[in-house]
Amino acid sequence: MWIDQDLAETSQCLALCCLVSITRGEFLDFGGDRQIYVHVHGLDIPIRIKEESYENQRWLPLEGFSARLLPTDRWQFSSEDGLTDRHLEKIRVPSMAWQWEGEWKIETVMNGEPLDHDGWTYAVDFPATYYSTKQWSSCVRRRKWVRIRRYCAMNSWCAVAPLHKDPTREPFIDISVGGQLMAEDRQGSLQVWAVTAHGRVMWRKDVSLTCPEGTKWISVSLPSGCEMRTINCGATGLVWGVLWSGKAIVRTKVTPNSPMGEEWVEVDSPEDSSTKLIQVSVGQHSVWGVTSDKRVWFRKGVKGETHSSVELSKGSGWVEMVGNMSMVSVAPNDQVFAVGTDDRSLYFRVGVTSAELTGKRWRCLNASVNMSRAGSASSSCSNLHRPHRSTISLHNTMGSVEECEWSETSRSAPTSLKITPDWQKTVQPSSLPASEGSIEEPSLINMANGEVSVSYPNRPSRKLTAWSPVRSVGSLLGQEANPFTDPNAEFDGIVHPEREVSLDCDPGWYQPDTSTLWSGVEAGALDLNPCQIPNWFVDANFCDGLEKASWRNDMLNALKHCNMSIIQKFDKYEPAVEMKSCLKSVECRYGPAGSNRNIVDECTLELEWVGTRCSTVETASLSIFTIDKSSIKLQLSLAEIVCISSSSDPGSPKISVHTRETTKNNTTPLRLQFVSDNDHDEWMAYLSYVHAAIADLEGPAGESSIWTITNLGNVFVFDCASLKKQQYSGGVFSKHLQCNNSSDHDPWTHQLNNGFPPDSCLTVSGFIPKNVMRFSINLDLIHDKNVAIHINPRFDDNCIVRNWKENDEWGTEEREGMLTLTQGGDFEIKISCLREGFKVSVNGIVFTYFEHKLSPYNVTAVRVCGGVELQEVIYDSKEVIVPLEEMVWKQVGGHLKKVETCSAGVTWGISAENVPYSYTGGWGGQFLECLQKSPAGIHGMTDHCTLDVYENQRWNPLGGFTSRGLPTDRPMWSDSTGLHKRSKESTRLLSKHWQWVTDWNIDFKAPGGVDSEGWQYAVDFSTTYHPHKNLTDYVRRRRWIRTCKLSTSGPWLEVGNSKVIDISLQDSTSLDVVCVWAVSSKGDALYRKGVSKMNPIGDSWEHVACGEPLDTISCGCSNQVWASTKSGSSYWRFGISTSNPKGDVWELVEPPKGALIKKVSVARWAVWALDRDGKIYVRREVTPVFPEGTHWQPISTPDYDIFKDVSASGDEVWAITSSGTLVRRLGVSCDNPAGCSWCTALSANWRYVSARSYTSKTMPQKR
Repeated sequence: MWIDQDLAETSQCLALCCLVSITRGEFLDFGGDRQIYVHVHGLDIPIRIKEESYENQRWLPLEGFSARLLPTDRWQFSSEDGLTDRHLEKIRVPSMAWQWEGEWKIETVMNGEPLDHDGWTYAVDFPATYYSTKQWSSCVRRRKWVRIRRYCAMNSWCAVAPLHKDPTREPFIDISVGGQLMAEDRQGSLQVWAVTAHGRVMWRKDVSLTCPEGTKWISVSLPSGCEMRTINCGATGLVWGVLWSGKAIVRTKVTPNSPMGEEWVEVDSPEDSSTKLIQVSVGQHSVWGVTSDKRVWFRKGVKGETHSSVELSKGSGWVEMVGNMSMVSVAPNDQVFAVGTDDRSLYFRVGVTSAELTGKRWRCLNASVNMSRAGSASSSCSNLHRPHRSTISLHNTMGSVEECEWSETSRSAPTSLKITPDWQKTVQPSSLPASEGSIEEPSLINMANGEVSVSYPNRPSRKLTAWSPVRSVGSLLGQEANPFTDPNAEFDGIVHPEREVSLDCDPGWYQPDTSTLWSGVEAGALDLNPCQIPNWFVDANFCDGLEKASWRNDMLNALKHCNMSIIQKFDKYEPAVEMKSCLKSVECRYGPAGSNRNIVDECTLELEWVGTRCSTVETASLSIFTIDKSSIKLQLSLAEIVCISSSSDPGSPKISVHTRETTKNNTTPLRLQFVSDNDHDEWMAYLSYVHAAIADLEGPAGESSIWTITNLGNVFVFDCASLKKQQYSGGVFSKHLQCNNSSDHDPWTHQLNNGFPPDSCLTVSGFIPKNVMRFSINLDLIHDKNVAIHINPRFDDNCIVRNWKENDEWGTEEREGMLTLTQGGDFEIKISCLREGFKVSVNGIVFTYFEHKLSPYNVTAVRVCGGVELQEVIYDSKEVIVPLEEMVWKQVGGHLKKVETCSAGVTWGISAENVPYSYTGGWGGQFLECLQKSPAGIHGMTDHCTLDVYENQRWNPLGGFTSRGLPTDRPMWSDSTGLHKRSKESTRLLSKHWQWVTDWNIDFKAPGGVDSEGWQYAVDFSTTYHPHKNLTDYVRRRRWIRTCKLSTSGPWLEVGNSKVIDISLQDSTSLDVVCVWAVSSKGDALYRKGVSKMNPIGDSWEHVACGEPLDTISCGCSNQVWASTKSGSSYWRFGISTSNPKGDVWELVEPPKGALIKKVSVARWAVWALDRDGKIYVRREVTPVFPEGTHWQPISTPDYDIFKDVSASGDEVWAITSSGTLVRRLGVSCDNPAGCSWCTALSANWRYVSARSYTSKTMPQKR
C-alpha cells in the first residue's frame, strides 16, 4: 500500500518537492526554496535529552563552602570532568524545535544512593571520588543540576539551518542520508551529505535520532576542478557522488571514528567518455547507477563495510543491466527499486540476494495508494490546485492579504504527477464543508511582525506555537546560519511563529493506473526480507479482482461438495489398516544421560511412532543402537521426556533430551550431536512434533503457563492445562505420590509442591509389620528441625502421640485417645488442614483435632518414619499439583531474549535488538520446518547479535606494545575474561540461519572508553582499564566486534516502532484491560494503551516521564508499579488507579545497603529484587496503606547464592540460578512473603523466566 505523505503544510516552502532522502524514523527533503527540511516520524517515544551541569564549591577557612574557587579550579558550573563551562544561563535549546519540559532541578540520587535534599556530594579535591556524606577531609563539594528538553516537531517538517543568512546565496541541489548500519555505531547516528548549487559537498555533524537536525554544516573539499552533481550515502556509510563531468567519485575511509572520510577517489563512467553518469545509489554491498541515456549499470566488487580498502570501496567494474530507468534506489540490504523511463512506473528488482546482487529481472509494482492527507489543506478529496505563489514570504511587509492568497499558503506539494480525471476537478473553496481546522474568513495576517492571526467564529484566540512544522529559510531554524561556513552570519533572535492550517477530509483510495506517473523513489528506510516478499510485489494479477469473483467462488464450493460426497460413500467400509507406524533414523554421536564426559560415542538414532486414524501419535520411542545396529544401547519412551532443546555450539549442532529421571536427580541430559545443521533441524522438528503430540501439547499456550528462554534465545512454555484435566475431581486436585511398598527406604520423604494450606488433605495408606513398635507421619517445614504436626502411633504405649517441633525443640505431647491400629494390619491416616488446625482421621474415623502451632503455609514436605510399608499416598490441594520433575516444556518458536506474560493469556517478548513482539497464539515456526500444520499466526522474525574478541598487548622496553606477552599472560587474542583463546578467524556462527552482516571492526564505544585507535590501558590484564595511557600502564587491549543476523519465524507479531529493553504485564479482574508497562531503549517509562485479551498488541504508547533512566519495570496487584534504574536504585509509581492508570509521580525507594538493584518483580505480598551481584532481596511490609514497604530482607540459601533472573506474581516466585537451573520458592504466603526454601526444577541453560500467569493464585485483587 502506498500512502500519500504530506510533504508540506504550507505551499510557501514545499510547493515543489524535488527530492527526498529517507532513513527509518527520519525524512530529509528539499522545498521549492531549495533548502533542506527534516521530518521525524514513526516514533512512539518523544525525543528527550537530559542536560546536566555540576555546581562546584570549595571550602574556605572563614566562609566554609563557597562559590569562590581557586584560579586553578574548574568553573563554578561545569561538565562532570570540569573541562567545559556549563553555566545554567548559557545552556539553551539547540533550536526552536526543542522546548524545555521544566525548570532546572537538583538530582538527589548518586549511583542509586539517595542524597540529602540539597544534593551535595563531597570529595578531597575536584578530580577525586565523591561521597554522599561529608568527611573531615572534604575540601570540595558539587551537586548536579538537570533539565529535560524535548523535540516538539514530531511528525512535522522543520527547516534545517541554511549555509548563509541569505539562503539564496547558496541553495542545495541534492541530499542523501545513510550510515544507519555503520559498524560500532548502531545507536541511531546518521550520515547526512548534501550538494550545493556551487558544486560544494557539505556534511551535517551530529545527526542522530536524539538530534534530528544535527548541529552544523561542514564543507568537505573536492579535488581541484571537480564539481559535484549528486551524492548518495549507503547504509554502511559508503559515499558515492556524480560529477558534472559524468564521472563518479568515492569518499574513502569513512569510519565511525572518522565519519567525514579522508579522501576522494574518482571512478570512470561506464564504457567511454560519452556515457555520462547522472545518478548513483549505494547499498550494503552494491552500487547501481543510471547514465544520461537512461541505461542502468551495476558496479561489481563493492564491499560496503570495508572502509579502509580503497579498491573494495570503489569496486572493480561496471556491468550493464537490461532495461531503461530514469532513477534507481538501493535499500540497505541491496534490494533495488527504480522508476521507468517511458511509463514512469515503479519497478522492483527480483532475485537480489547476497550471492546474486544483480538480481534476475525487473518487475512492475502494483499497490493501492492511500491519498489521505489528514491535517493538510490539499488532499485528494479537496484538490485545491492553485498556481504556486513563490513570491509570498514570511518577511513580507504587507499588512494583510486576500483570502485566496492565504489559502495558498497552506497546501502540500504532490509526491507524484497525476493526470486529473473528469470526476476530479478543481473545487472552489466555498464549496468545501466547514469543519474543525478549516479556515473561515481570516481577518488579518500580520506579516511584518512574523505572526499570523486568524479569526474563527465562536472560537477564542490562542497564542501561536513557537515552532512551525515547515519553515521558510528565513524562519526559526533557518535563521541559524552557520558561522563556520558564513563569516558574515549573525544570529537573529527574532521568533516568527506560524499557524498550522489544515482541511480535514475522508481518506481516498484508488488503484494505480496509467494516470499515476512516478518521478522518484527512495528505499533508504526499507528493510525488505527477500525471502518473504509481499504478494503484491510479484503478483501481476494482484489488483484484477479475479480471486474474489463470485463465479470463481461458486466453482470452488461446488468442487468441495462433490469431493465430500464421494468420500462419505466410503465411511461404511472398515479401514484396511487401523494402526500406522513411522520410522526415522540417522547416524550421529551421543552422550549418555548422567555422564559429564565428551560426546564421542557413534551410534544410529531411531525414532519410531505409532498412531491411529483418530490420534496422530499413540506411542513413540527413541532408540540408540550401535553404529552397525547389532545391539541396542538405550531405548526411551517419549512419554518420559520433559524437554527437548537445542544446545548447539558453533560448528557443533546438538540436541539435549531431558527426562523425568535426569530432572529429578539434576544430572546431565541425553545429548545428541549431529553431522550438519540440516540433520539437527530435521531431528529437532520431528522430536518436538512427536513429543508435543504424545504430551497433548499441540496448539497455543494456555492462560496458566510459565514461559522461559534459553541462552540460545529459544522460547519454551509449560502449560498445566493437561494436568488440571487429569487431577481435577470433586472440586479438588488429587495426586498419587510415588512410594515404595518395601520398608527398606526409611524414612520416606516427598515434597508437597503446593504446601499444605487450608483445604489441603493428605491420605497415607500402608501395612504395619509386626516388628514395628512405633512409626510417625510428619509435615516438615523446610527441614526436619521444624515440624507442623507429628503423628506418632506407639504400640508400646498404646496411644497416638501428636506433637510439633520448632528450631529442633519439641513441644508438649498430646496423648488423648485410644490406639485403634494393629501390628500386622493395614492402616489409613488422613490429615486435613483447616483454618484453625489439623483434623486427623484414622481408618476413616475422625480421631482428633490439632491446633496450628506453626503456619501450615510453610509446610514443604511429608516424611514417614518407622519402617511401615507404604501402599498409597494421596495428596489433595485446591490448586493444580505440579511435581517439578514432571513439568513438560514445549518449544513455542521464535527467537527472544525476554518474555513476559499475565493471567489473561496476553504474552509479549523482546528480541536481542530490543524489538517488542506479541504472542499470536500459534505454535511452530522455523524449528518445526515442514511439519508445520498451519502457518496461522506464524510471522517472520529477524534478530541481530554482536560477537566480540579482544586483542591484548604487553609493553616491553625495546618494542613498546607488542603481541608478545609473558608466559603467564592471557592469550593475545581472547574473550573478555581472558580465560579462553579466541580469534577473528576462529569465530564461527551458531548455525546456518545466522549470517554475517558486517566485517570485523574496532569497537570505539567499549565500556570504560577508548583512545583514538580503540585501545584501553591498564597496569595488568586483571586490573581496571582506562582510555588514556599512564606511566605505569604495561598492558593494553581493544575490542573487535562483528554483527550477525538471524532469519527465523515464530508465533510473534512485531509491536510498533519503539524499541524497549524491559516490559511487564498485569491484568485486571474488574476491567477487560491489561496493564502493560515498558522501558524504552533510552530508559523512558512507557504505558501501552488499549491492550486486552481481544487486542493483545494494544493501540499506542504513552510516555511517562522519569528523572532517571530506567532499566527494568514490573507491575502487579493493587496497582503496584515498580522500576529499577541504570544507577541501581528503585522507584515505585504513586497515584495509579483505574481512572489514572499512568499514576502521578515516581517515589524513590532506597536499595539494600551496598547493593545495586538489577531487576524488580512485584508479587502479591512483597516486591522481589535481584541485584547486580546475583543476590535476591524481598521488600517486606508492602501493604495497600504503605505500598513502598519498610525494609529489604536478603534471601540467603547456601545452595543457591547467585541468580540470573527472578519472576514473582501472586504466591508464585520462580528464579534461575547462575548455572541455568530453574528453581521455585516454597512456602510463599501472606504471613511469610519471603517463603521458606528453593526447590530445583529443570536445568536446561535457562536465561529468563516469567511465571506471572501461573495458576489461579496469581489472579490480581480487584481495583
